[in-house]
Amino acid sequence: HLRGGALGRGRGACCGAESAARSVVPGRRGGIFGMVAEPERAEQAGMMRGLTVVVAYGVTSFAITMVNKVVMSSYGFSFEMTLLLCQLLVGTSMMMLFAKLGLLSLPPLDPKRMRQCVPLTLCFFVYVLSGLGSLRSLSVPTWAALRRLTCLFILVLDHREGKPAPARIWASVGLMLVGALVAAHSDIEGTAAGYAQVLVNCVASAQYLREVGRVKRAAGLTELGVLLYTNVLCIPVATACIFAAGEHVKLARFEPSGSAFWPWLGASATLAGLLNYLVFLSATVNSPLTTSVAGQVKNVAGSLGGYFLLPSAALRDPAHLGGILLGLCASMWYASLKYRGVGKPAPQQQGGKGGSDHALPGGSGTVPKGSGTRLKGS
Repeated sequence: HLRGGALGRGRGACCGAESAARSVVPGRRGGIFGMVAEPERAEQAGMMRGLTVVVAYGVTSFAITMVNKVVMSSYGFSFEMTLLLCQLLVGTSMMMLFAKLGLLSLPPLDPKRMRQCVPLTLCFFVYVLSGLGSLRSLSVPTWAALRRLTCLFILVLDHREGKPAPARIWASVGLMLVGALVAAHSDIEGTAAGYAQVLVNCVASAQYLREVGRVKRAAGLTELGVLLYTNVLCIPVATACIFAAGEHVKLARFEPSGSAFWPWLGASATLAGLLNYLVFLSATVNSPLTTSVAGQVKNVAGSLGGYFLLPSAALRDPAHLGGILLGLCASMWYASLKYRGVGKPAPQQQGGKGGSDHALPGGSGTVPKGSGTRLKGS
């Protein structure tokens, strides 16, 4: 009888302790497992947020390429400077709106910093303008394959500054070049002007990437601050060029082939502004590797999506498809080598003039590696 009483009291005490544990930290399984449930749910919520952002970035980057192609090719809108100005105005307005809503933090505009950003702004203007012009003149898969040759010009510039890349990096970029040349040779709709513009785009992209690093150090700006300054400075440059080239006169005579043109134009400008925000948000809430993988998936979708969404006779050649696939495989090999640290300088050697890990604006899909940009509320 005494043993039974003691045992009953012991069981009661144990049940009371377990009940108290459940009441202190509620969870799916109660007790000590409930203490783990809250961190698990927080981690899952963070993973879902990061996944949502990176998917939105990839979809937006893919969409803006397709929308720009439709605006310029399907509707015959051959006014790249006007399209660029629309994207700059809407993109800058969206950045300021997001700052007002507390979604991001923008630096104040300073005259000294503006002077430091002038060379970068010129690179930015040539880079985006040549990208739009070449997209109008080439098929989307060929354009995407040729634009990846920016890596080649970056390697050449690094080599000239005494920073040679390993043989495997050169081999991957060489395969990109072979794939791009095969695709371009078999694209019967490509024009000489389009090929010249995409070559200028690659050179301007490489120089822009290097200028970003210099301006960040000299002006003390983050990537988001650099983007704000280049947008603000580029608006008067684009406006002056529109009037100097007489594009405003041709624009006044332009008659779209359908009323649906205006929603497409609005979508192009809006997507450009949204992409700027998503690039930096993705770099903030995700690791650089995650965002890079999303960029590679977007490249695959952009190259192959052109075959199905914007079909043409130029894309029926098996050699063209083979060149595109070779370029894509080489691009993914290059990305894997970079993120495995192949060719990366030792920590004490970093901080040189290179700047190839920063973001390209306007939907390029290149994302800042190890970006220091912080967004409010993230």
